[in-house]
Amino acid sequence: MTMPQSAASVAHHVFPVTVYWEDTDAGGIVYYANYLRFAERARTELLRAAGIDQRELAAETGQLFAVRRVEAEYLAPARLDDSLEVVTRVMTTRGATVDMEQVVRRGDDVLVRMMVQIACVNGRGRATRLPAAAARAFGTGGARS
Repeated sequence: MTMPQSAASVAHHVFPVTVYWEDTDAGGIVYYANYLRFAERARTELLRAAGIDQRELAAETGQLFAVRRVEAEYLAPARLDDSLEVVTRVMTTRGATVDMEQVVRRGDDVLVRMMVQIACVNGRGRATRLPAAAARAFGTGGARS
């Protein structure tokens, strides 16, 4: 994986989301599973901001990032045309995993709080150590317990 040595740390990332019709149920409220889609997009953009090209990583090393665990707390609904932000914070890294908090908010109002663990896996789906450059980009300076 080619990653610039000066890749910025992305221990904190903000991703804007606008709610469209396709995101809502018949009542005009965001369908609960769509928050997972918003969070996935935010994590992808966090990796891009770190200089991690997921296709290149897979092609060169066979490594992929996969969600291992998600815990979500739904606090308030979002509605059609709302402007939201998904704030992603890297909490910890370990050999093959990264724990993140993802918060979906509308202004100062927290709508959804998620704890997400992603794992670095090989082509067979087996856990594999995070690439050193990725661990640095997550703001950890390397994997830690």
